[in-house]
Amino acid sequence: MTGNSVTGSSVTGNVVVTGAASGIGLALADQLSVSGATVFALDRRDCPLGSVHSIVCDLTDPASIGDAVAALPPDIAGLANVAGVPGTAAAQTVLTVNLLGARLLTGQLLPRMAAGTAIVNVASVAAHRNTQSPDAIDELLRVRDCTDLQGWLRDHPVEGPDAYDTSKRALIDWTQLLSAKLNSHGIRVLSVSPGPVETPILADFEASMGTDAMQRSHDAVGRHGYPHEIAAVVAFALSPAASWLNGIDIPVEGGLFATRAAAKSPVFEGLSI
Repeated sequence: MTGNSVTGSSVTGNVVVTGAASGIGLALADQLSVSGATVFALDRRDCPLGSVHSIVCDLTDPASIGDAVAALPPDIAGLANVAGVPGTAAAQTVLTVNLLGARLLTGQLLPRMAAGTAIVNVASVAAHRNTQSPDAIDELLRVRDCTDLQGWLRDHPVEGPDAYDTSKRALIDWTQLLSAKLNSHGIRVLSVSPGPVETPILADFEASMGTDAMQRSHDAVGRHGYPHEIAAVVAFALSPAASWLNGIDIPVEGGLFATRAAAKSPVFEGLSI
């Protein structure tokens, strides 16, 4: 886009979506394919959509990631790292899938991306619950493989639920750093942070984060989000219409943060509209 011209809002070309067998990833793959993109769906299971190209990929296994990359076309117009596991899984699995696997896949696909492409990482509002120090997060971002990750976990022991929060905090921080790295190449990098969403793993989040906490989020804004609502924001962030959007995290949580802030505000009740 130059001057006052406006480019299209649809993503075209080859787009890779991880976690596309269900939930947000499935909704995103559907929206992108309908809008004209050629979607390559990476997941441990085949994507049920006949309009996409399914590639089985286990993000805990570097060899599986390498095989998936080998099966992808030489030019990639966009990447959405949607795959994630909840805090009911073991800490190492959570950190491997939610952070390390996404980084490894992204690094292998970068040589296939030209100026004008975009990477969107799906994080979470749970990043704000992270209790690890900034130094610990920096150490985590230096982790390169599963052996390094085991060492980090020895120094910073966390259980699954806390590992989830930490994985998303690190993912957001990595997104910002990667954006700065790739800015001169014309490749945009963003993260999208959903609040609770009605997906097949919602019960896992209730188990790991607490039913009461999830219910409070529900009650604060009236409901949980739907996969297509999150997917629409990711699809926009990937598109040429978002060409001046870069290096930021986009919360998609129905006003949850605003509601929480208002509850603590001494002027909210008397605020005139």
